[in-house]
Amino acid sequence: MTLSPETEQLARLVGAQTGKTPDEVVREAVEAQARVAGVAVADTAERKTIDLDRVRAITRRVASRPLIDRRTPRDIRDDAWGRG
Repeated sequence: MTLSPETEQLARLVGAQTGKTPDEVVREAVEAQARVAGVAVADTAERKTIDLDRVRAITRRVASRPLIDRRTPRDIRDDAWGRG
């Protein structure tokens, strides 16, 4: 497969910013698009286990914060969608 000079240059720039090789940059981008398209992709990266205690701690911390926006969810949605 031959890439256009523009694509290759972009992969090199992204790689320089992220510490990855151009090949890794292109592969990760194609894998992401494959997942979006519903194409099965073998997991090449190691899956991290979820730390449920940490998730619970974050959830408690977020839930303990004061409510800043007192509008109803419907009012927030309508404002966001320009219906209000």
